[in-house]
Amino acid sequence: MKDLEDKYWQQIEELEWYTDSFISDGDYGRIKEYLKLNFPLSEVKQLDKFRSIKVNELGKRFHNDWLGDPGINVSDDSWSDLRNEVVGRGKEFYENITVEKLQEMADSNDYNESFSYCFHVIFEKSEEEKRSQFEINKPKRIDEFIEKIDGLFDEYHAELHQSEVFQYLGGAIREARKLK
Repeated sequence: MKDLEDKYWQQIEELEWYTDSFISDGDYGRIKEYLKLNFPLSEVKQLDKFRSIKVNELGKRFHNDWLGDPGINVSDDSWSDLRNEVVGRGKEFYENITVEKLQEMADSNDYNESFSYCFHVIFEKSEEEKRSQFEINKPKRIDEFIEKIDGLFDEYHAELHQSEVFQYLGGAIREARKLK
């Protein structure tokens, strides 16, 4: 378990939410792209679960301090952002966080919204998933359409050949094939 936890902390540090001086760039868009390109979705989900566990642990550990007197001066939404920031800054920062440091970060607005947004990539649909059933079934429907028109040609060939309908239907089939 310790090895797995160390692996997750190393992955968080690879995301570079912070620099060596613990200054965050807060660019969750950059990190989302990094995750898409460098991690399988299953690993992103595991890493997000680890992040969530660590954020919740901070919440339990510092809950009374947040709501106490003098407290940590942030709203509930910012409290989540602040705890996510601590996790995003890595293992050393997380393990050494104190009430005083949380108060200082809150007072100086030294946190970003929100490290958790990096993991919204797990909710994004692939291009294939975005396609509707109508679009997915389009080639099959076009083939069925062409087959039915071909059947009409065979059945009514003589009558159709002597009218403009024959040319029209031939054009319709050519256009339908282009849509596939």
